[in-house]
Amino acid sequence: MADELPPYMKPLFMSGGSQKIFDCVCDEQVTEENPHILISKAKIMEDFKMRAAVCDFHPIKKQITSYPGEEILIVYDPDYKYGENFYVCLTEAGKAEYLDSLKKEEEEAEEEATAEAEAESEEYDEIALEDIILKDLPSTPATWQEQGSEEDLEEEILTTSRSLITFMIQRKRKMFGTPTQFEDRNVDAAKDAYIECTSFEDNTFDLHRQEHDFAVQNVMESCEKACQTEWKKPRTALSQYVPRTLPPAQLEKINKSEDLAKFVESVCPRFKLALQQNEIMDVFADDYNDLIDVDGVFGNKADNNLKEYQSFTDLEFSKNKSIAQIDWHPSIKGIVAVAYTEKLKYDDRVDLSSRILMTPSLILIWGFSDPIHPQLVLEAPEDIYTFKFNPTDPNIVAAGCINGQVVMWDISQYDARLRNHKNTGARANKTRSDLFDVEYQRSPVVHYAAVSSIEGSHKMAVMDLMWLPDTIEVARMGVPVENKAQASCQLVTVGIDGNVMFWDIRLQKPAGTGGLGGLGSTTKKERETAKEKFSSIPSTFSHLDLQWKPINVVPLSKLTGPGLHPGVTLSISQQLLIVKSKMQSLVSGNPPLIHRTNSSVSRQRPVEAEGVNTKFFAGTEDGYLIYTDWKAEKDPESGKLVSSKPVYAISTHAGPVHCLLRSPFYNHIFMSVGGWSWSIWKEGESEILQTSRSNVKYTAASWSLTRPGVFYIGKEDGNIDVWDLMDRSHEPSMSQNISSSAVTSLVPYRVSSKQVLLGVGDNFGTLHILEVPWSLRQASPNELHAMSSYFDRECSRIDYYKERDMNRGTAVVDSAPQIPTALETAEEEEERLKKSFNNYLNMEKEFLVKLGLRKEDDPVQLLT
Repeated sequence: MADELPPYMKPLFMSGGSQKIFDCVCDEQVTEENPHILISKAKIMEDFKMRAAVCDFHPIKKQITSYPGEEILIVYDPDYKYGENFYVCLTEAGKAEYLDSLKKEEEEAEEEATAEAEAESEEYDEIALEDIILKDLPSTPATWQEQGSEEDLEEEILTTSRSLITFMIQRKRKMFGTPTQFEDRNVDAAKDAYIECTSFEDNTFDLHRQEHDFAVQNVMESCEKACQTEWKKPRTALSQYVPRTLPPAQLEKINKSEDLAKFVESVCPRFKLALQQNEIMDVFADDYNDLIDVDGVFGNKADNNLKEYQSFTDLEFSKNKSIAQIDWHPSIKGIVAVAYTEKLKYDDRVDLSSRILMTPSLILIWGFSDPIHPQLVLEAPEDIYTFKFNPTDPNIVAAGCINGQVVMWDISQYDARLRNHKNTGARANKTRSDLFDVEYQRSPVVHYAAVSSIEGSHKMAVMDLMWLPDTIEVARMGVPVENKAQASCQLVTVGIDGNVMFWDIRLQKPAGTGGLGGLGSTTKKERETAKEKFSSIPSTFSHLDLQWKPINVVPLSKLTGPGLHPGVTLSISQQLLIVKSKMQSLVSGNPPLIHRTNSSVSRQRPVEAEGVNTKFFAGTEDGYLIYTDWKAEKDPESGKLVSSKPVYAISTHAGPVHCLLRSPFYNHIFMSVGGWSWSIWKEGESEILQTSRSNVKYTAASWSLTRPGVFYIGKEDGNIDVWDLMDRSHEPSMSQNISSSAVTSLVPYRVSSKQVLLGVGDNFGTLHILEVPWSLRQASPNELHAMSSYFDRECSRIDYYKERDMNRGTAVVDSAPQIPTALETAEEEEERLKKSFNNYLNMEKEFLVKLGLRKEDDPVQLLT
């Protein structure tokens, strides 16, 4: 039977919904240790208006209404001592009496705790010295005293920062209070009552089981047992303590005791040893980081794809055209130039020559701020297959045309526009009214400043162009001389006609009556008319227009017989393929190159022969790799200086050699790409690495600028193969599709140490800018040395096989092309081929005899 309450207390039952409304949820907001809570009278009156008779306070509504105070005391009764889970105090005097009783209980508890602490302190003073040193001090619980940790505890309390979601479930009024009945239901009565997941054999599952070596050793039998134990529900517990202190007299007694002295003498040697070890080694070093090399070579598997950073296309200029060449601006970030050509074969180009003449040939210079409208439009006389910015003065652009001429532009007056391309694009987007009209206003058309003479140019298309470094120059007959101007003033081109030509953009002799901008005007009246028509063309290269001729021509002669190899690409050993971030001419205080081109070439002393390698590589349209010298040699018969014969010419690829690239980390290592294969060579050695035949033709390639063992190969189906020689050398580490058409150009660009971009051009005329992931741009600490050792080992392996075969007296049997040590005549080559064919016939007879398809005495018709 429930105990009787004081007359001012009334029992009350509060449901879970009412507890949440008045913030008095049982065992959460009111507990057995802290059972009371004060509820605002106004809040209860408001609940009367909202829920009326449903309110749990409705039985005592009159007492609540006549209550004089503003807050009503409610006490939690967890044991239902008075019949309900709560009881309410309905008078102010009763509330004050209850709160005073609680305060007295707390004061009595504090006095008892203080008395216990004093008794414990007196007892502790009587403990013997040896007990203090050797035994643990007794721990007695004490009352909670605030020591400054309340703020830390409040920070650990989990509070909801978002509003709670409230659900309301309704049922019919006639169902109130009715019991709930549960019953079994047949699974066939409902459609979704039962779902069966039967096992089946997956034909697509493929598990490659590898062979493992393991050892078996007999051991004693063992068993594992477990028992069911009582699981206790975890709960949050807090503790707080203060350090115990001893009186000064007792501390002095302990410090002077013999037991403490003996203890210090026993631990002193070990303490000194620990201090010595801390001085010798770093105790805070992380040993786990020393076990691996920068999280592996290939990085995080989730971050190994080339990501699309931006793309550029023009609906007017690049429509139905293909990208032939890409080049990044050497000094301005976010500027890239693209050359577009017609996608026509030779016969179609001849048939559609009238339409091609009316279609402008352009180089578009794009900025990252505006992917729709180019920043500049460079107009060319014919389609451009190759072009390059001058590395020391990017305001000069040189290009090679399909008709064999070499063209140059001077964009110095648009330098500020390119450097402020971000602001220019933003303003233009705000004032755009008509697409095509604004296009020409926003994208100035720059006419070419000079074009080479037709008589001195290539007879066929110019396929590759390269600026000579600013350290050397090439004089007449290919003699290398020192470049005192410290600026790139010469360039070299290679064409399908089989000639390699060296050009100088400076004045070679007093300027004649050349035209302006490639117009070919010869009379004074025509020149004035041209100046009025093209007044925006600077006169920087007026001395070269239609009079520009090469200073040196090196033919790519064949080793046997007459004729020339059609050149496609070239590679010079001094070209390091690393563009300077700051122009040396500007740093040294010299004026830009475009202000010094009118000065004539001065006589310069030759550079020492051992400091300059005048030999270079050239790739041809018929798949040959040619190694020749641009310096002329003396003919022993006539005594005249003639062009050097190639050192060797090797048939390497089953198709044109599209790329011939030197590694940016090793000047003696270069890569050739063409047909269905690629090869890596070492200058002065033979081929050291060659890939197997691919199913798709290779069309473009590029070395990585940050990792020595990574390079990219573009394919005809629009995929890019990423090769990582640190990971594997028999297959690409990753293959990713970029476009639905062939990849025509690949040029990387290093923005910063944390960002590397890759420019990709396709056959649809779209320029894709891809962001290289961390795994492909971050080199491991020893990757440079590891790749150097790898190339050296491959060269040593090839030398070992050559020496072994030479010692055995047998010929080297290798499918890969080898660099011949000496040139052989036509008769020697014919004799070697006959001997090789006769050996094949003898091997065929032996094989057929073993199979029983031929007799031993059957003759073999050998070639004589």
